[in-house]
This record gives sequence, structure tokens and C-alpha cells, in this order.
Amino acid sequence: WSVAIAALTMAVQNGIVMAFAVLYLPLIQDFRASRAEVAIVQSAVLLLGGFGGPAIGYALDRVGPRRLFQGGTLLAALGLFLASGAGSLPVLLMTYGILTGLGLSALGSQPNMVVAALWYPGARGKAIAVADLGTGFGAFIFIPLTQELVVRYGWRTTLLVWAVLLVAVLIPANAFQRLPAAALGSKAAPATGGREAGLKRAARTPAFWWLVAVRFFSAMAFPLMNVHMLAFAVGVGISPAAAATALGTVSLVSLAGRLLTGWLADRLGRAPTLTLTYTSAAVGIGNLGLLAWTGWPGWLAGYVLFYGLAQGSSGIVTAARAADMFAGASFGTIYGWIVLATGPGEAIGAWAGGAIFDLTGSYLWAFGFVVVALLAGIGAIWQVRQPARRST
Repeated sequence: WSVAIAALTMAVQNGIVMAFAVLYLPLIQDFRASRAEVAIVQSAVLLLGGFGGPAIGYALDRVGPRRLFQGGTLLAALGLFLASGAGSLPVLLMTYGILTGLGLSALGSQPNMVVAALWYPGARGKAIAVADLGTGFGAFIFIPLTQELVVRYGWRTTLLVWAVLLVAVLIPANAFQRLPAAALGSKAAPATGGREAGLKRAARTPAFWWLVAVRFFSAMAFPLMNVHMLAFAVGVGISPAAAATALGTVSLVSLAGRLLTGWLADRLGRAPTLTLTYTSAAVGIGNLGLLAWTGWPGWLAGYVLFYGLAQGSSGIVTAARAADMFAGASFGTIYGWIVLATGPGEAIGAWAGGAIFDLTGSYLWAFGFVVVALLAGIGAIWQVRQPARRST
């Protein structure tokens, strides 16, 4: 049940995070702000998701998932309630960007993937992939739902609906969440040696820092696409409803992609799998370039397929590889520090998409930036290796 609860938690959390793309253009219109200025609000959410990593990992190890997830739910709901009445962009930044961002960071993939990895040490890739199905399913449900709510009632009422859903679903569900007894006891041992492989020892290994690099580069790439793809599609002639449907369908396709990623990660290995998925993402982004060039809507379907298969792969692969290296009683804390790089990467990516558009009048240069980040992530994952054992 713990993996199923983790999937449900990530479904609601990621659904809210991804659906900001639907709010993006209405917020620009309401506050008469530039794209980069409004993107800063989402950048704050994403930044806190990464910067909160060490604290979340520490809290997970100390107080357990039930208290962590229920507390995060209440904080995020409070932020959404206050944000619904925001009269200016700075107030929205404080309430939605910071308060809601702090709460959502406690509900994200980092702690939930740790829970999944610790419950199934013999099949980490598959366990993490099953839990991560929630992120794709949540986005698939929330994006079209949010589009309908915004059209009918506006973005302020939409935020209130999100707050109610958070409390009604996640508070009771996470009353049953827990870690396996083996992860709490003194017998828990990291893959690279004894219990002494805590945070300080992990940080002395090159593998730790290469995993940090993977998270940073992937964090710049995928959030940029998720925040700005809908605005790009509308700009090249796709209707808002069709663009929202495409963005939601990316998440639907990602359900199969996440399962495939977990299966491949346990069979081909972590680095070959990430290479395949990032290549698929780059092909999908190329389809958007062709859409802008030819105007043929069919290229959007190519983006949905190829990019969708890669969506979520970075979290699955890096979590599994981190568990290979550092699983044990301190794994939540260690992985929290690895995920710390996600916040700056996501904040840069979300902001850069709007800033590059404001500078050039086109999203194509921003998409080129994404492809470069994906290539850097591929290079980094191949450098993650078990440290050589000393001969005795």
C-alpha cells in the first residue's frame, strides 16, 4: 500500500505543478506582466522543491512519511487559499510561489521515491516507476480539468478547488503511509559498505556529485518544456483547448514511458536507459521545431509521443542509481542533498524559457537550450560509477 499511496500523493502534487501551464497566460493578462515575470512565480515553486531537498530528506528520516506528507498538504492548501485572493504579482509570488511551493516540495517525487526504493530493494527501478506513475496520471487529469475550471470560473476559483482536493485526498490517504521496518532498524546497510556510509561519506564520492549534475541538467530541461509548451503551441496557431489536451496527453503517454524506463533500468542499466529516454525527448522537441516551421498540427502528435515517453525518466533513473550507491538508514538525507540541485535547475529552466522568448520573440532558441541540457545530463550519468574497492 505504501507505493500506491506514494503514487496518489505524487499524482495530486504533480498535477498541481504541471497545471500551472494552464494558468500562465491568464496570469500574464490579469497582472499585465511579461512572460519572464510570471514565470518567476513557478520558478519559486520549483526552486523550493529542490532547495527543500535536504530538509525534506532529514524530516523523512526523523519523523517518517506520514507526518511529513500531511504537514506539507496543509501548508500547500493554505498557500493556495491565500493565493486565490492575490491582488498583485508580488503577493502571488509570496503565497503561491513560496508558501504553496514549500508545501508541495514535501509531497514531491523525492520523498515518495525514497519510500518506494526502500520497500523494494530487489527491484528498485520497477518500484520507483510504479510509484512515479502517479505524476503522469495526475498531470493527465489536472491539466484538462484546470483548463475547464479556468474557462468557466477563472484562475482564482481554480486555486480554491486545488486546496480542497489536497486536503480531502492526501490527509486521509497518508494516515497509512510508513517506511519498512528494515529501513528504520540498525541493520539497514548501504550498498557500498557499512552503515558509516552516511552523508559525509557519500559526498566524498565522485558518484554523488555526478548524480547532482544529472539532476541539475534534467531539471533545467523538462520544466522549461512543461511550463512553456502550451504557450508555444498557442503561439503557432493551436487552440488553447487543443494545446492543453496535448500537454495532458504527454503525461498519459508518460505512464507507459515510466514503466518502460523502470523495466529498462533494471535490465539494460541506468546510464543506457537515460541515454535512450533523453534521445527520445530530443526527437520530440525536434517535432515542435517542425511544427513552427510547417504549421502542420500533426507534428504536435510526434512531440506528445516521443517527449511523453521520456517524461519522468530522469527521476526514476537517478533515484534508482542513487539507491544502488547509497541505500541505507541515511538514504533519505543523502538523496535529499542530491535533489538539492533540482531547485536551481528548475527555476533557471522555467525562467529561461520566458526570458529567451522575451529576448528573441521565439521559443525555438529556448528549445535548443533544452537539448543542450539533455546532452549534458547524458554525459553526467555515464560518469556515475561504484568506487573501486581497496585491496586488503
